[in-house]
Amino acid sequence: MSGAWVYRSADGAVHAKCVPAADKQELQLERDRIDWLATTAIPGPRLVDWVESDEGAVLVMTTVPGIPACDVPRRLVDRATTSMADLLAQLHALPIEGCPFVRRLDRTVAEASDAVRRGAVDITDFDHSRLGRTAEDLLAELTTGQSSAADLERGDLVVCHGDPCLPNLLIDPETGDCLGVIDLGRLGVADRYLDLALTTRSMSAPEMNKQYDARDAAAFLNRYGVSGPDPWRLDFYRLLDEFS
Repeated sequence: MSGAWVYRSADGAVHAKCVPAADKQELQLERDRIDWLATTAIPGPRLVDWVESDEGAVLVMTTVPGIPACDVPRRLVDRATTSMADLLAQLHALPIEGCPFVRRLDRTVAEASDAVRRGAVDITDFDHSRLGRTAEDLLAELTTGQSSAADLERGDLVVCHGDPCLPNLLIDPETGDCLGVIDLGRLGVADRYLDLALTTRSMSAPEMNKQYDARDAAAFLNRYGVSGPDPWRLDFYRLLDEFS
């Protein structure tokens, strides 16, 4: 959905992500995050090569095995849900002092405001509950809640994936185990609810991955260790994602 061209090698061992010059800096940020995550125990792609020119850039990385969690059959959903929660908890347990990337609200809300200013928000891709509203209207709601969310953020900072929707979590098609994460361009220190909101939305939205439902989202949160989630925080970070 980023607009990048993605190619897989004939043997499936590596993928190449290619962007034009205008998106080169964004891809470089993803490259740096891939390189950093490789220093941890969290499974993900590994950097193979980086090529850039005046025309654009190419990021070559190892292939993470498995299939996207959105493609697993219903018989594997319970195991996949458990394993995804465990892997996300492991990521969130990394020491934030060692992570050089920051995705806190002062930065992400500013990016949302800039996207609205540039007319870069796709209002046709809003969640069903927000379809028909304007980007300006959603931004006003976001900024109204920013102060409250920032107060909560200060006490709950972790290393977040940033976009752990089901397509970005890879699952073993035989066992249901979560084998790794991909699409790391938004990885950084943020409120853990940023990740929890997006994974559970992927599971519980009726228009998305139909083999999952709200019970799976609740099971995911319970396994992760949040048996009584804050619905306002979940909704706030889903609102923030509308501007991505």
